[in-house]
Amino acid sequence: MTNQMTSAFRRLASLSALCVFAALTGCASQMTSQEMTPPQVAAARQHPQSVNVAVLPMTKKDPVAETIAAEQLRTAIGEAIVASKTFADVKKDGGDYQLAVQIFNLQYPMFGVSMTSKIEIGWTLKRADNGAVVWQESITTEHTTGGTEAFVGAERLKMSIAGAIRKNIATGLQKISALSQ
Repeated sequence: MTNQMTSAFRRLASLSALCVFAALTGCASQMTSQEMTPPQVAAARQHPQSVNVAVLPMTKKDPVAETIAAEQLRTAIGEAIVASKTFADVKKDGGDYQLAVQIFNLQYPMFGVSMTSKIEIGWTLKRADNGAVVWQESITTEHTTGGTEAFVGAERLKMSIAGAIRKNIATGLQKISALSQ
């Protein structure tokens, strides 16, 4: 009887802790492309060709990473390319180059006042005509969102991840724009 009571108490305590955590942090909504698009990226060189952007699925399942919709990330990268003029045009299909990105790793705190998230995204740029890899690199960036930037923990977490993504996109496009091709 004592083992059953201990087991029931543990389950009740775990459920209570989960409910308190959910109530304090709230639920995170999906990130929009606007939240992930970096401010103006300074391109070293503007390539006259067009590019197609593809976002590959993350290799491991992560409930927080699922707030990053592939289509929204693709749109954010495309908007940053257009704004920076890294390429002359972003095409939905076709293009002179194919840019594939994939989230390899996402690290984030479970709770806290200031939240620092770190993201690793793999970037691969290929020529569309022959599939030759022009550039490939894994880029890791991080961003901290302070406790005064949002009251709800889930919103601070979302903001810290979006900030890390913005920095990653900016770094990736700066590296691509520096290519001589």
